[in-house]
Amino acid sequence: MARSHQKYAANYTNPAVFSQKEIDQAWDRFLCGVEKSEPIKVRSSIINSWERCQSNGVNPSTKLAPIVASQEALDLTRIQNRDLLLCSQSTIDLAKVLLNDLETVLFITDRNALNIEIVGDPRTLDSARDISLLPGSGWQEIFSGSNAVGTAIESNLPTQVHGQEHFCEGFKPWSCTAACIYDPYDKQRIGVIDISGLSANFDRFHLPLVVSWANTIQAELEALNTLRWAKIEEAILADTKLNSADDFLLFDKQGRFISSNTNDEELLRSFIPQYKNNKRFRLNLERYGGEERELESLSFNSSMDSWIQPIADPKRKSELLGFKVHLPGSDTIAKASHKYTHTEKNVSRSSDSSDVSALNLGSSLDNDKVKLAAKSPLPILLLGDTGSGKEYVAKAVHAEYARPDAPFVALNCGAFSKDLLNGELFGYIEGAFTGAKKGGMAGKIEAANGGILFLDEIGEMPLEIQPVFLRVLQEMEIYRVGETKPRPVKFKLIAATNIDLKQAVAEGRFRKDLYYRIANIVLKLNPLSERKEEIPGLIESILYRISFEYKTDRKFVSDELLEKLQSLPWPGNIRELSNVLEYMVFMSTGNVLMTTDLPPEYIEDENIIHTDLKIIKQLLPENEKLISLEDAEKTNIAIAIKTNNGNMTKAAKLLGIAKSTLYQKVKKYSL
Repeated sequence: MARSHQKYAANYTNPAVFSQKEIDQAWDRFLCGVEKSEPIKVRSSIINSWERCQSNGVNPSTKLAPIVASQEALDLTRIQNRDLLLCSQSTIDLAKVLLNDLETVLFITDRNALNIEIVGDPRTLDSARDISLLPGSGWQEIFSGSNAVGTAIESNLPTQVHGQEHFCEGFKPWSCTAACIYDPYDKQRIGVIDISGLSANFDRFHLPLVVSWANTIQAELEALNTLRWAKIEEAILADTKLNSADDFLLFDKQGRFISSNTNDEELLRSFIPQYKNNKRFRLNLERYGGEERELESLSFNSSMDSWIQPIADPKRKSELLGFKVHLPGSDTIAKASHKYTHTEKNVSRSSDSSDVSALNLGSSLDNDKVKLAAKSPLPILLLGDTGSGKEYVAKAVHAEYARPDAPFVALNCGAFSKDLLNGELFGYIEGAFTGAKKGGMAGKIEAANGGILFLDEIGEMPLEIQPVFLRVLQEMEIYRVGETKPRPVKFKLIAATNIDLKQAVAEGRFRKDLYYRIANIVLKLNPLSERKEEIPGLIESILYRISFEYKTDRKFVSDELLEKLQSLPWPGNIRELSNVLEYMVFMSTGNVLMTTDLPPEYIEDENIIHTDLKIIKQLLPENEKLISLEDAEKTNIAIAIKTNNGNMTKAAKLLGIAKSTLYQKVKKYSL
């Protein structure tokens, strides 16, 4: 609703400038859209927040903050924000002592207002549970209306929201104060710190306190960065392989630019197309083992893959410190770009060690077993229905098993004829057959050397190829088609199938010796219909993947939609769920996905409703007439208001609805 015609109060910073009664009256008038000549007695920053809440469809009757992250997703978020939590620890320890006397709590959120840590007065913590002020709860305005965390994020200013200033009824007994925490490197928001308590304990001096604590955390982050960057510089000096004479850039694990030995702007722009004269920028180095971040970063010329060199801790080789990015001359860059072929793009690289836990596989697959299997050199056989997530597990194993630069090569054995599959697997030399490429071609096994080969639908591998592949597994060497000299290979095999391989062995469709060679470790994924409890976590992971992959705004599901998604049978398993969520993300306009955003075939047929109404009409006596639900509701509301002589509070109580809802109904029906 546009409210630019409404007169607002001045933008006072003190929340106590108006009485709680005045703000409550202003809230009632706001919800009813009442226009009067005198200004609404509430701060303009709060009015602006109320308008955002109203335009985003936030329910003013909301009593609880939504839990927007499963335990698995919360654990992953804490891992991703470990620096924030580490540098907040001294403040958290201080708050544990100080806030006991203030009858308040302190909580830290990530950059998206997800509560990841809460401490404080035990009695207030108990009260906080009544409004779901818990780890995993979401405090964006689109979830929980006007509140200090969400409104601070929207306004980018330290914020207090006191009592009746909250948009949602459930939070009006509370007062909260928040300030954003920024990365000292480039001032991007990485979290929010908040002090909250019941309104009786409101103190406007909480505002400078949270600002001071936010500054303390930022100072500790800056000190941590300085220490880590010094270790990167030391590693460069200690390793002769890293200490080369060519032009280079240095980055930390989060992709933050540290230093360079060149000022050649043209050279830098050829490598980083968006580069400008601002030295403080980030590169997204996640695919090379860098940390996964949602912060804004620059893209780079992907043909430069071979010029990016990880920097390990000299004392602990398994610990990644950062990256050295070599900058070859402009001619070399042009040649490298030209050589970057489609075949190279098909070899994906992943190194996020959190992939296993991020899958949210829950009871369907023991994540600890996945990690143990990943660390072993033995082949893994994944069993499960089509779309149940076998390739996700394979990529998770790759993240746990392989080096950051190790390849992950996938091939579907059921997608090729016998002859084509033979060439795809083993490759061929020039002249091996009519139409063979000049110079020959490396097969998928050779491409997977040093990493993981994922063979999907291995049960469809032709019998003629099976003994050849068995020999590769036994000898760890291959012969390209038409070649007489073997090539050594070393890879970890992950095979997957949706058929009963033992039955295929019994029927002679699959070799017994190959089966026992690939089935050293067997992991079974249950169909999604048997994993209902995992759906919330899967939705969280899939929506995150969609926002990252397509560079779209992060979207969330409403409680009603979550309940609907958990009730569906999902014969297509995770793949079907992923397809539905992708459709909803791109075909909806709001940040919160609703049941109405589902694809048409997933919405119940309204003909069923019309049929039921016909049956009901047939059962009614001839002199009884149905009235619409809206007419019935309008009549009941009018009677309730009249019965209570216009007392809206008593009328709302009689109807069993919130007063704010009653005002909305009165406006809707023009009563």
